[in-house]
Amino acid sequence: MITMLKILPKTAMILLAFLAIFLIEWYTPIHSDDYRYYLLGISPESHFHHYMTWSGRIIADYTSALILYTRSQLVYSISAAVSTLVFCYFIVKTPSGTLRWNKSDYLLFPLIFFTYWISNPNLGQTTFWIVGAANYLWTNLFVVAWLFFFYTITIKNSKAISPWVALLSFMAGCSNESVSPFVSLISVLAIAYELWQNKSVSRNKIVYSLCAIAGSCVLILSPGNFIRTSGKEFWYGRPIFERIFIHLTERVHNHLALIWIAYVVLLLLVLLVIFNKQIRAKIDKTSLICAALVVCIGIGTSLIMFASPSYPDRVMNGTFMFFLLAISFIAYALLKSGVKAGVVGVTAVTVLCGIVFLWSYSLMLNGYKKTAGQEIVRQKIITKEIAAGKQKFIIPDYYFVKLQNSGGHFGLFHDPAVYGEYYHVQAIFKKKVNFDYSVIANGAKHSLSNETTAYSNTRGDFAIISREQLTGSITLSVNGRQKTIPVEKMKHAEINDEFWYYASVGKGEITAISF
Repeated sequence: MITMLKILPKTAMILLAFLAIFLIEWYTPIHSDDYRYYLLGISPESHFHHYMTWSGRIIADYTSALILYTRSQLVYSISAAVSTLVFCYFIVKTPSGTLRWNKSDYLLFPLIFFTYWISNPNLGQTTFWIVGAANYLWTNLFVVAWLFFFYTITIKNSKAISPWVALLSFMAGCSNESVSPFVSLISVLAIAYELWQNKSVSRNKIVYSLCAIAGSCVLILSPGNFIRTSGKEFWYGRPIFERIFIHLTERVHNHLALIWIAYVVLLLLVLLVIFNKQIRAKIDKTSLICAALVVCIGIGTSLIMFASPSYPDRVMNGTFMFFLLAISFIAYALLKSGVKAGVVGVTAVTVLCGIVFLWSYSLMLNGYKKTAGQEIVRQKIITKEIAAGKQKFIIPDYYFVKLQNSGGHFGLFHDPAVYGEYYHVQAIFKKKVNFDYSVIANGAKHSLSNETTAYSNTRGDFAIISREQLTGSITLSVNGRQKTIPVEKMKHAEINDEFWYYASVGKGEITAISF
């Protein structure tokens, strides 16, 4: 009973974090390249062809294909929650070199989890997009797990060779293009350091380093990578120094700015060290050195992207991972120093991050609930058009309401042919809609005529779908108050053969509608 009471806070903390991710993914429809990688399937032949003609990311590509193959929203949600929690857990546990939960983790885990959420460069595409998570969360999970074991082996001077760590080394090397070179570099630097210190090198480090380098080679030297980049003359046609100059002056600072909250958290922790003499005297200097090292590596993962013609925001997740590690090293050192000011400071920073997280999460949950409603509308359109024998038709694009920032949006890329193949038609096109149409799925239905139907909810959303173009004004009774709206002032869109109209009419129940 006593043991159960001791583990209850830890279990509750991890369960709440799990549910937070699970719930958002539960409301996230498959989208963008999810359709393409479902169609890719899981056969070795299709993935070998993909490797030879498109991408060297065999780990990420197989991960996404396997998850999508289940066609289960439950599996999607569990995989998103598990990958996020395990990623954060390895970040938390790397400084201590043990996976066993200890006292400091009651502060360190929520600090890292909150920071992961509120400072993520592109949360929607790195965590809640299945293909994006496979490329930038799962692969970074393998990297941070490898870093944990490699760091633990180094500080404990372990000599044993583990086949599992060897496999993990290969997977970390075959992660993604911004991080992979640094996995190999860290391996080589670890060998060089041990050789300098001991005049000899452990065989396990050599094995793990060779596996990591092999993974990097498989990723970077993929024939598919060379084929994919062959048409990028606008970038590769420039001299290398011009590419570096453009990258440094036009791209790096904008991308590094995406994780500014992580810098604030890191700075606050560093200030605790700088301005408290007692902390400076007692803090573990090795942790500070490791924090500085991972910050340098993190910046390097951004600088190295000069080699790529494109630099999507989601790629910054690799850079972000190293800054999270820096936060973890310093926060852990502050907590282990035993100085009250250090513990209070870390607690205060964690509470501040928690407050921002609660605000951000409430926006995210509301926004993703609405996109789930929009997906119901999209699926009804697809079913209706296919039943009518249409081979080409339009669905509305997703519309996001206010989130913490645009990084919370999942990807809106849409390939009409791929969507068509998935639904066994020629093509499904998307059309931009500048309003939230989820009310059509979950609002009260008002039949106005054979050609016109209205939808409303008590939150003030009001939409009309009509087979005829509307003119004039619409009069509503909202909680007994009359409100007249000119049709031309309503937001509108034309979807297939129907005219859609939308207006925000204020909170209340609509009891009467007339033209």
